[in-house]
Amino acid sequence: MRRISALIGIVALVICVPVLVAAGDFHSGASLVCSDCHVMHYSQSHGYGSDGSGFFTPLGGGGPFHYLLRNEVNELCLTCHDGSSFAPDVYGANANSYVRQAGGLNKVGDANEESGHTLNATATAPGSNPVWSNADGLNCANCHFVHGGSSWRNLAGNPGNYSTLGRSHSLVTYATGTQDLTKDIFQTAAAPMNVHYSYNNVQFNEPATAAYFEGAYAYWCKGCHTDFHGAKGDAATVGGATGEEWLRHPNADANIGALGGGHSDLATFTGRANKVQVMSASGVIPSADNTPSCMSCHKAHGNQNGFGLIFMAGTGTVTEQGDDGTSVRATCKQCHRQGG
Repeated sequence: MRRISALIGIVALVICVPVLVAAGDFHSGASLVCSDCHVMHYSQSHGYGSDGSGFFTPLGGGGPFHYLLRNEVNELCLTCHDGSSFAPDVYGANANSYVRQAGGLNKVGDANEESGHTLNATATAPGSNPVWSNADGLNCANCHFVHGGSSWRNLAGNPGNYSTLGRSHSLVTYATGTQDLTKDIFQTAAAPMNVHYSYNNVQFNEPATAAYFEGAYAYWCKGCHTDFHGAKGDAATVGGATGEEWLRHPNADANIGALGGGHSDLATFTGRANKVQVMSASGVIPSADNTPSCMSCHKAHGNQNGFGLIFMAGTGTVTEQGDDGTSVRATCKQCHRQGG
């Protein structure tokens, strides 16, 4: 039986009948059913009806598991979140028809381990400082509140080394239905599922909050990928002391086309029919306040491209891989005009 780190807490899956609630949409309130994920004696062989009828989540082999879980963490999550039509499909190819905002995860042993976040991986998170990894293997609870929360997509409050960076609980705030520029995320609708989790249902705002000078989304990613994030001029991370001489690509604090000298070009970005996602303080895209961040170049879970990169040339049908783009050059040329 594989040991499960005490840091991950008790994992709970989304109920099989979607119910909207105020906190995180799912995994809380009426949409949190204890028996979906927990079993008292690791012996259940039938449903809860007096005649044994009714749905129940199957038990994984090799138990019993810590926290009375029905299976190991990742396999338990994937019971609902892989190949289902009633819950977001987050692993591998999408069983549903929409283009996922986060793309799809892979597992250790898959042929595409280099294409995004890899479940069960024990490798050091790139850019983590101090070095961070999960000795038990990367799992869903490293990034998501398993019992729901007020953060967008139930994103966990202190991922990776977050608490060691001198910060407290970090939440990615969001609004649904009506734009609120004081929130980090605006999603146009929370139902049905093929709208809720689609890339074109989500817009990234850039509230003027001093604590989030790096942008809340990037600020959250920094918990694991520490050295990839920083304010303009920080010589230890992204550099750009004059706003130009970057050591790493900025993920906030640098609007497209704000600097001269042949760097990014707002007209180039504006001219793309298909655009990568960017942050905007005004809520207007494209506009002069548009700022690239992590999600501009990467799918959070991954896709079929190396590093989960989005090869978006700006033409053709949008997919989780990008569109007609076939290489990382397409990603770069969303904003950069060099090379014609």
